[in-house]
Amino acid sequence: MPYIRVETNVEIFDENFVVELSKLTAGNVGKPESFVMVSVHDGIKMSFGGKGEPCALLTLKSIGLQESQCEGLSAALSGFMSDKLGISADRIFIEMDTHAPEMFGWNGRTFG
Repeated sequence: MPYIRVETNVEIFDENFVVELSKLTAGNVGKPESFVMVSVHDGIKMSFGGKGEPCALLTLKSIGLQESQCEGLSAALSGFMSDKLGISADRIFIEMDTHAPEMFGWNGRTFG
């Protein structure tokens, strides 16, 4: 399981946004895309540094995420958001978190 949540004050009209983000996440985390979940919350009220210019918060959770993966994930996800939505990389926060398999449930059980 990786789960990625996007919160942004930009409205997203690209119908392929979630599909492309799912593929990007799977490829960079090294997990099958069949387990990737994406949620997008766009057009919300947000500010960064006291300004309402385009900004985003991405939250990525995955079992077994390694610190060594985070730099590359940050670059890939920031680049994606910049390319797709025109959000400057310096206006994007990305929270990355890992979980033990026993701490994440799916299909009535845990991954542990």
